[in-house]
Amino acid sequence: MNKWLSWVQPLTDMLCITMVFMLGFWFRHYMLSSVMGSNFSLSPNNYLLSGIVLGALQVLLMTSFNAYRREFGLGLIEEAACILKASVMAMIFAFAITFITRQLFFSRFVLVFSCPVSIVLLIIWHWLIRKIAARNSVPVTVLMLGNSQDTRQLASFLETRAQISYRVKAFADPSLPPEEICRRLEENSVDELVIVDKSIPMPALSQIILYCERVGIQYKIAADVFSLVSLTARVAHIGGTTLIESVPAPLSGWGLLLKRTTDIVLSLFFIAVLSPVFILTAIAIVADSGFPVFYRQTRLGKNNGAFRMLKFRSMRQGAHREKSSLSEHNESAGPLFKIRNDPRVTRTGRFIRRWSIDELPQLFNVLTGKMSLVGPRPPLPEEVEEYSRRDFKRLQTIPGVTGVWQISGRSNLGFDEMVKLDLYYVDNWSIWMDLAILMLTPAAVLNGSGAY
Repeated sequence: MNKWLSWVQPLTDMLCITMVFMLGFWFRHYMLSSVMGSNFSLSPNNYLLSGIVLGALQVLLMTSFNAYRREFGLGLIEEAACILKASVMAMIFAFAITFITRQLFFSRFVLVFSCPVSIVLLIIWHWLIRKIAARNSVPVTVLMLGNSQDTRQLASFLETRAQISYRVKAFADPSLPPEEICRRLEENSVDELVIVDKSIPMPALSQIILYCERVGIQYKIAADVFSLVSLTARVAHIGGTTLIESVPAPLSGWGLLLKRTTDIVLSLFFIAVLSPVFILTAIAIVADSGFPVFYRQTRLGKNNGAFRMLKFRSMRQGAHREKSSLSEHNESAGPLFKIRNDPRVTRTGRFIRRWSIDELPQLFNVLTGKMSLVGPRPPLPEEVEEYSRRDFKRLQTIPGVTGVWQISGRSNLGFDEMVKLDLYYVDNWSIWMDLAILMLTPAAVLNGSGAY
């Protein structure tokens, strides 16, 4: 992120929070005064001061949670998770202070109103300011050290999907002498070196890194993470030696219990709220193509266990038997099967797929524990038959109705990219990340990218 954002963004965040707080004051004391009464002794100035203090506290929390860092592993999802976490904790702290100091004339409504509104506003603002910064900033120039397919894929991601603007100026063969690689770095005047190839001898790698440090070129080294037994590892320093040690997966113990409790509570809430949509969709399906309303498909869940996933039927009956005859039209790479204009999809099916309404019955799979609200996409058994060793880690957690793949482009994602995103989610899970994904899912559905 540009240097000017490092101080402008926290200030604008604090301004946004204060403005939302004062909007809550106006809404409560003027719009709702006839309903809720207005017998409060605190003046607008008191609320303004409280809003400034709350804004400063929230910005400090966001700073401590690294909400202003340059890049995030899952982009806006992790950034939104940091904002969500800081906002909720700031509200809890504010409630605690009003309770301890017995501020009986302070409207709790203003706090309850300002928390969710400021969360939404800050997420939109952070997304917008990154877009503006990426469009108007000078791209970070990069030399990629490697000649594999992984190198090309990473280069493509940096130039098209990264949170900051990158421009890959050159590729270098890792078999070249270190002196030649250093010369190419100097010739291309790059800002960063990205080392993707894992076969570079350690003495040569050390020489290249020392050169980068001497001339001020930043560098990134791709870890060979998929050769490890687990991605849940951290760097430890013992006796001056840097080690990588394993740590318990975040989705275990209390984390797993918290996720399951959240699934039950929220799925019951969503089923109750969306019940009119269920009824109208069922009527539309029957009117268009008859019964059955639901489609039950065998998918694989946690630990490779099979379960029957429930969806609204969006294809004509017997569509699965036609899959082999359409294989030559498959538009997805790897074991996935996707056709943009699938002839098997009904008229109602096209509509409910466009708006992801066909996925809603999976909320009942969530209640039974076969699925979670957030998690990796549940694969078909025939897809899993083509999995490599690293891909199976996706099956170590419960699949989700929505997930990183939903926010990041759905069917537009290649299989390898989807696997990498899912594995990152599994190894960096937090309840805040789940809540952020749930918050961002409606925007992804409205956007419609990859919905087919």
